[in-house]
Amino acid sequence: MKEGKLLALAATTCLFVTGCCCGLGDLAELLTQEGDEEPAAGEAGVDLGVAVYPEATPPSGATRYTWRDRRLEPPVYRAGYALGADEQRDVDQAHHELAKRLRYQDAGNGAFKWVPPPGCDASMQCIFESLAERSKPDIDPLAARFKARIREAKMSTLDAVELLTSFVQTIPYEIPKERPFGLMPPALVASAKKGDCDSKALLLHMLLDAIGVDSVIVNSNAHRHAMLGVAVPAQGQKIRYQGREYAFVETTAKDAPVGWISKELLKPNDWVVVPVRIRSKESSPKNEAATGKAAEPPKTRSTKRR
Repeated sequence: MKEGKLLALAATTCLFVTGCCCGLGDLAELLTQEGDEEPAAGEAGVDLGVAVYPEATPPSGATRYTWRDRRLEPPVYRAGYALGADEQRDVDQAHHELAKRLRYQDAGNGAFKWVPPPGCDASMQCIFESLAERSKPDIDPLAARFKARIREAKMSTLDAVELLTSFVQTIPYEIPKERPFGLMPPALVASAKKGDCDSKALLLHMLLDAIGVDSVIVNSNAHRHAMLGVAVPAQGQKIRYQGREYAFVETTAKDAPVGWISKELLKPNDWVVVPVRIRSKESSPKNEAATGKAAEPPKTRSTKRR
């Protein structure tokens, strides 16, 4: 569950960042528990079909998903996602080219250095946005499958968020140790069926954006963890940003409901809001990160830390 920790280098533009996987309290229990067994092949449920990109990609090689969300009716869902081999290579190449442009250097033991371009900072917002932009055409067909189901079932906004969240939660947790910035591009998270906290949060952020639900990535330097904040009327813990309340969403723990966050992850309560743009600049938040506390107005800091 790695997240960046800005150590210093204030005299230069080079940022030194460390990350780790840490399980805290009841979050650790949720991460390690098996939960419900995967629904049986013959168990009744909703099949969302197979999303492919590009269109010529054979669906026969799709990564298959079967999951259960007891908060929904029916609770069982199935879906497939096939990303062409050439497209996978292109996404991977774009990721490494981004790392080269930003002078990414692996410092070992989960640490790395990089040089942010003008307008970017230690929140790594520009990196999230670059990965999202490159993966958008890949993820759009998958999002379309969910949108069709949401319309067909006339789901409420909260139920739609639950459906997408439970899908991402079913993706096995794995730290991408060999990946630049400790991140997997969203398209590869879906096709490889693995990812860590911020990689999975970015995928969910893109899926929610596709159905018109406002969300933000939230990072904690102290806990080295990333979650998502979703602007949806849900019970539980929320974080306030620019006058709106965003319910915490834990993508790494199966069955964690919208609005749930481990109490230990609020001690200290240093969560940082990172508004990641996916659409045009005209319809997106300003290019700045802000700090905030759950259920309290955010306090801006001159130095951002992840």
